[in-house]
Amino acid sequence: MELLSISDEKDRAAVEDILNKYRSERGFMRAPINPKITSAWGDGTAAGTANRPSYAQERLERQSSAQKFCEWCDRCIAAMPKQSHQRLLRVRYCDGPETDTPDGDAMNILDISAATYTRRKKNALLAAAWYFGVTPRKSSEQ
Repeated sequence: MELLSISDEKDRAAVEDILNKYRSERGFMRAPINPKITSAWGDGTAAGTANRPSYAQERLERQSSAQKFCEWCDRCIAAMPKQSHQRLLRVRYCDGPETDTPDGDAMNILDISAATYTRRKKNALLAAAWYFGVTPRKSSEQ
């Protein structure tokens, strides 16, 4: 097998999008079951004529899909051979704190310099592109 020509920046951006979605899906998965629901203003008639699934059914379906997505991301990260890449991705995108400066916090948690962090993050995102299915592969025809 050989790699097809790839655009490193596009692959890194695609992996970052996936990992940012991981954080939002994990938040939904761990959200309280019965959130506060506010009443809507209206005349009491239905907003649409089509039947809608109930809130509980929608929530269970969304929670199930969020759980499957998070498990898929966890498996992809766990499959990466370098533990330093795994740890960086988990600290920065998955398990790290929600702050205004996630890269700065990740550098502090990992206790590495800015230059090392930037280089390692670029390499980790590029390596993760293959495991997340962003980088295409083609089989050799021999």
